[in-house]
Amino acid sequence: MGLKLSGGLAATFLALLLATAGTGQAHAAKPLINLGPKTAPVSAPVAVVAGDDLSTQGGSLIWQNEREAARGLRQVVIPSFQVEFVTNSGATSTGAGLSQSQVSYTLNGPTAEDMQAITAAYYAKFVADLEAAGIKVIPLEEAEARSPGLVRLMNMAKPTPYVRGRANRSAFYSPPGMKFYFTPNDGRAKAFGDTMTTTGSQVPEEMAMRELDAGVMGVRMVVDFAEIQARGRGVLGMRTMNAKVTSKANVALLPTDTQLWVLTPKAKSTTMDLGHRLRYALTGPVVMPDSVVSASDTTTGASKMGDALGSAIGVLAGAGGMQKTRTYEVTVDPVIWRRDVSAAIEQVGALMIARLKQDL
Repeated sequence: MGLKLSGGLAATFLALLLATAGTGQAHAAKPLINLGPKTAPVSAPVAVVAGDDLSTQGGSLIWQNEREAARGLRQVVIPSFQVEFVTNSGATSTGAGLSQSQVSYTLNGPTAEDMQAITAAYYAKFVADLEAAGIKVIPLEEAEARSPGLVRLMNMAKPTPYVRGRANRSAFYSPPGMKFYFTPNDGRAKAFGDTMTTTGSQVPEEMAMRELDAGVMGVRMVVDFAEIQARGRGVLGMRTMNAKVTSKANVALLPTDTQLWVLTPKAKSTTMDLGHRLRYALTGPVVMPDSVVSASDTTTGASKMGDALGSAIGVLAGAGGMQKTRTYEVTVDPVIWRRDVSAAIEQVGALMIARLKQDL
């Protein structure tokens, strides 16, 4: 005889099974940085328009992994300052019988000059805000003259803009004269198949921290433009009957990956988060709806024909499922986009600095 479960045990077992069912989602790319043993909570999206003040949200938008780690911090060097602009995004869902739905988005409107200008202006504002909070920022060139560890780190870094990915593609920008590198266990690097400095930056970072008697700080803001959700596997990891991808155009700052981190001697180092990193991360998307002009279906005739053909082959073969592919071009007004993105990243950065100041 098979095992029989009582009503209560059966309900508990069913609840556990349902808990394993999930969705794979991205806004365009889902949060990928492993923040260590403590998980950053995910809060509801916050929509902002010109003139809105994010400080009214209080501290709910910012999460930190530990307390006390910034105590006594008086100066920092910033070798890692990045604004990541997602320019292509996509997701695929595969159902039972190999049915498949695939969606891809391309951003149209902003130029490389827009992205560089946003990054440079934000860096200047960020440094000014840090100084106003009582934290001295050692200029990178001066710090390199005093720290062999920092020189070693910068020799590992690469010039920006640094563009990675295909179906999911991003351009990483840094201020003029600064380079780019990924930190250990950086999930953004893994998503793009990039191992550049992901295992090597920890040692020279900690060398620089000791040589300069300063915190080593990094900043990343991730600017997305499409919200995509792909249906994943169901109960016990089995494929669902239908392949489904839902999506919409939505300019936003991504949570979790949008963060400030600082290496300090008091921060804890773990196997999941190498380096003594104190992290302040955005908990929910900050959505900027005003800049989106259109989201046009640019699926080619060949792809649309393939949709029908895939279905016909499945029926004729007696197996398989429908193959659906859709491509979209999201056009934003570059002037409004630049205004809203600049305001959002500056305000989120100010909230992070305010939280850091409280911990000094």
